[in-house]
Amino acid sequence: MRIIAGTHRGRTLLGPEGDEVTRPITDRVKENLFNRLQSLGVIGYGRVLDVFAGTGSMGLEAVSRGAVHCTFVERDRSAADVLQQNLDTLGIGTEAADVRTGDALGGVWLLPVQDASVTLAFVDPPYPQAVAGLEPFEQLLSDILPRLEPGGVTLLRTPADVKARPVAGYEEFASVIDGTMGLHFYQAPMD
Repeated sequence: MRIIAGTHRGRTLLGPEGDEVTRPITDRVKENLFNRLQSLGVIGYGRVLDVFAGTGSMGLEAVSRGAVHCTFVERDRSAADVLQQNLDTLGIGTEAADVRTGDALGGVWLLPVQDASVTLAFVDPPYPQAVAGLEPFEQLLSDILPRLEPGGVTLLRTPADVKARPVAGYEEFASVIDGTMGLHFYQAPMD
């Protein structure tokens, strides 16, 4: 795994010891995803949420590309430790990132995030949970929505065969299948 653009371009990231906890995203898919975000008007990335962060690849990519801050949420302690090592190696301090260890679906981590303060949110739940049903993740998307700036985007990543659907309150919804994964873009109203 590596960062593909921005100030940390080409820097290698520590990855998981196995693939039971995290699923790294390929450089090609990551580039396509960030190009799509740019086409949606999400430029500069402001403040970012990386939920079910794993070792932080998506949030770290956003910080490298100009995000001013990323809040990472990861329940698995070993993945959170690798994420912290990646932050340390890249020299990304607490002014630009914080790691919250806990249940992403619990919602407690979201309470201090101010309304209309987030430009971009990545939601990448464990595939077995996503296959079991998207309802808990749709509720999480609903909980994130008030925190999004006008036009902000939440990206939900699922297995390709899981059919995501629109979530009330989001203005735009689009799905892209890329290999074995589905990328579902939810955009907040522009106001």
